[in-house]
Amino acid sequence: MTAPPFDTVDVIGRRHRLQEHAGQVVLVNVWATWCAPCRKEMPELDRLYQKRKNQGLMVFGLSTEGADVQRTVAERLSVTYPLLTTEGAVPDIYRTTARYPANFLIDREGRLQPAPSTEQPFEKLEAAVDALLRGAR
Repeated sequence: MTAPPFDTVDVIGRRHRLQEHAGQVVLVNVWATWCAPCRKEMPELDRLYQKRKNQGLMVFGLSTEGADVQRTVAERLSVTYPLLTTEGAVPDIYRTTARYPANFLIDREGRLQPAPSTEQPFEKLEAAVDALLRGAR
């Protein structure tokens, strides 16, 4: 399935569109500031982003919460990947999740790929990202 496109702004006002990342592996992490597992996972996601961004990985955090509250958490956790708001065109698939955090993996061709459950060890997500970076499906 082709990943539904989004066009929105991050917490510092920069515009981000999914189509701008064609050819990259994109991980969209849906999170909330009140979610302890989300806050625990964010530093791990940031380390993964820092290690793999030069190989073609892009990570986005996405929250329905306001930019100010997201920015505060990001600063406290030293998160460097963009945190998106839902102020623009963000399809429901990314907005409405039954549990937090939720991860969406998008391959280099723009297709949604299975993402390990956030209840599994983080290494499973890292392995899935690495497989997509190598071109596996």
